[in-house]
Amino acid sequence: MNARILVVDDEPDIRLLLKDILEDEGYQVDVAEHARAANKIRSVAKPDLVLLDIWMPEVDGVTLLKEWKTNRNDSCPVVMMSGHGTVETAVEATRYGAFDFVEKPLSMAKLLSTVKSALSSVDSGQDSEPLEEPVGNSQQVQELRKQMQLLRNSNQPVFIVGADGSGRKIWANYLIRLSNPDTSLKVFDPAMDLMQFMPLSSNLYFEEISGLNELQQTQFLQLIHQQNTASDLRVIACSHFSWLQLSEMAGVLPRIAELWKTAIEVPTLRDHIEDIPELLEYYVNWFGENEQLSYRHFGVAAQNLLRNHDWAGDLTQLKKFVRTTLNNSQEHVVELDEINHLLQNADFSSSLDPENTLQLSIDLNLDLREAREIFEREYLSRHLQLCEHNITALAKRVGQERTHLYRKLKSLGLYTKKHS
Repeated sequence: MNARILVVDDEPDIRLLLKDILEDEGYQVDVAEHARAANKIRSVAKPDLVLLDIWMPEVDGVTLLKEWKTNRNDSCPVVMMSGHGTVETAVEATRYGAFDFVEKPLSMAKLLSTVKSALSSVDSGQDSEPLEEPVGNSQQVQELRKQMQLLRNSNQPVFIVGADGSGRKIWANYLIRLSNPDTSLKVFDPAMDLMQFMPLSSNLYFEEISGLNELQQTQFLQLIHQQNTASDLRVIACSHFSWLQLSEMAGVLPRIAELWKTAIEVPTLRDHIEDIPELLEYYVNWFGENEQLSYRHFGVAAQNLLRNHDWAGDLTQLKKFVRTTLNNSQEHVVELDEINHLLQNADFSSSLDPENTLQLSIDLNLDLREAREIFEREYLSRHLQLCEHNITALAKRVGQERTHLYRKLKSLGLYTKKHS
C-alpha cells in the first residue's frame, strides 16, 4: 500500500495543490485545516508522514508538533512548512522532533525530495524498531557499561568500533538513554543533507563513518566543531574498521580519526560467550514481547552447545537463530536434536560451504584502497547472485543498512535499476 500523507495547512489553495501533486505521485493524502482536524485524522488514519504548516489559527504548528512528540512512541516523521519569516522557527522545530522543513513558496522538487527522504527514514527502521538492551555480565560487557557511564554527563562526540553484527547501535542507543532519555537517536541517511543538522538539532548516528563522501566528511567535521557546548545532544559515529585503519584511509578521514585518540570497542560474541545463556533468555522474551512469539526454554545442555558454536555473524546471527527456533516448534523445551538440525542451516553453520565460499587472489602490489575495492566488488557481486539481486535481502545478508549499501553498490558499478 502506498504511503499515507497528512497535509495540515489553513490555506485551502495550498491544501488542494499539495493533495493533487502528492496524489499524482501515488501517495494517499488527507488534509486538515487546523490542529483539531489534524488530531482527529491522526487518531483514525495513522499517517506515515505529516506536512505541517507553522502559522495556523488557534494552535500553531510548532505547538502541535511538541504535543505529538511528547509521546515517545510517536515515530511518524513531520516536515514543517514555513514562510520566509518563519524559517528560523522551522529550523528550531527540528529540535522538537521535526524531520525537516520546506520553505514557502513551495518548490515542488524540494518538497518531493524531502517527502521521499522522510518516508525512507521510516522504511529503514529509524526510530521505529523496538530498542534492544545490552545484555551480559562478562568482564567485557561490564567494562563497556562503565565506559558509557563515564560519558553520560558529557555531549562529546563518541566513536564506536566493532564487527558488523556485534551491536554497535544497541550500545549507541544505550548511551543516549543514559545521557538524555527524553531524546532519541536519528540515523544519518546518506541521502540527507548533513547541513540541515547544523547546528546539531538531534542526536545523530553514523552507522559507517567510512561510507561518507568527501563533502559529507568535511560537513561532519564542521558539525562537530560548531556544536554548542551547552547542548544535551551528541554525535555517535561507528565503523567496523579500527581507529588505526580509519586513520590510514585516503581523503579527510585521517582528520576525522584525529577527533578520537581512542575508540570504544564493542566485543565480538566469541569474546564473551559466557553471556550466551543470558542473551538467549533475553531474546526469547524480547521476541515474545515484540513479535508475540511463544516462550521456549533453552536448558543447560542447549546453552552449552550454543556457547561452543562459532557465531560468525555475531550477535545478529544469534538473535536470528533464536527467532528461527521460536518459530520452529510449539514445544516448551528446546531439545538438542532440534538445535543440531537448525544449525545445519547455511545461515547458522560454522563450516565452509563451497557454494557459500569466496576464493580470491589479490595482487599484493596494490595499495590497501585498491585491494579493498576488489574484495568488496567480488564479495557483494557474489551475494547479489545469492540474493537474486534483491537489495533488501542483500542488506540483511551482509549486515548493512540499505541506504549505505545502495551507495556502495553504485560506487563499485554493481547497481542498476533491475536490482531494486
